[in-house]
Amino acid sequence: MPYLSKYHISEQYAFALLGPVSASLRELEQRTQHYADRVNMAESEQEALRRAFQAISTARAEVERIRVGIRRERGD
Repeated sequence: MPYLSKYHISEQYAFALLGPVSASLRELEQRTQHYADRVNMAESEQEALRRAFQAISTARAEVERIRVGIRRERGD
C-alpha cells in the first residue's frame, strides 16, 4: 500500500467532519425520495428506491446520533 500523508497538520475533530457527511446523506435521501415519487417506473423499481431511501435515512440518523454523542462528551 502506498504511503499516504495526512491532509492537515493540525488535529481535526470528528464532530466537524461528520457535518458534511450528514449533509451528503441528506442530499441522497432527497434524491432517492424524489426519484421514487416523481420518476415514471414500475412499482418494484419504486419500492427499491424506497428501501434505499430508508437505508440512507437510517445511516444519516446514526451519524447524527454519533455527532450528538460527541458534543455531549465534549460538554458543548
